[in-house]
Amino acid sequence: MAGSSASAFQVADIPPPQDDPPASDVPPAEQPSEELHTGTEQPEGHGAKPGLPQLDVTTFASQLFWLVISFAVLYLVISRIAAPKISGVIADRAGRIKGDLDQAAQAKRNSDAAIANYEKALADARTGALKIGDDFRKTVQAESDAKNATATKQLAADTQKAEARIAEMRTAAMSRVGDVAREAAADIIAKLTGDSVGASDLDAAVRNALKRT
Repeated sequence: MAGSSASAFQVADIPPPQDDPPASDVPPAEQPSEELHTGTEQPEGHGAKPGLPQLDVTTFASQLFWLVISFAVLYLVISRIAAPKISGVIADRAGRIKGDLDQAAQAKRNSDAAIANYEKALADARTGALKIGDDFRKTVQAESDAKNATATKQLAADTQKAEARIAEMRTAAMSRVGDVAREAAADIIAKLTGDSVGASDLDAAVRNALKRT
């Protein structure tokens, strides 16, 4: 009884066999490529080693041909399209630079001419001012000299008139002094001596006294 139950337990643990699917339904497994092929490899029968294609001696002729064609096309493009445009731009820029330089030179010439005119006008004004000053000084000096001459003449005339008046006054005074002296001498002599003196004697004595003074 126990042996039959143990065998039954072992049979229950074994999974039932599964039916294999048909061979036609299973896709074939992809086999990984064992070799990595590149486009630069050559068949082993030619004996060439893998490398850059432009270093392949067998393609040098075609490479040189296309190199010449490429340079020719590039030369035509540059000479017919790019070079004229560049030359035009350079010529235009050179023309602008030349125009700017010409304008700057003309402006400098105008500035120099303006400075020269200003300096000339300043020198003329200075010369004119000096001339006006000299003329004014000469005019003032002439007027002053004329006034001085007139004043001198007037002063001389006034001096002569004053001297004439003084001389007249002196003459009058001297004549009066003589009369006074004669009268005083006659009075003194009369009081001292009691005698009278003649007029001729008194005139002679007064004249001698006035001459001594």
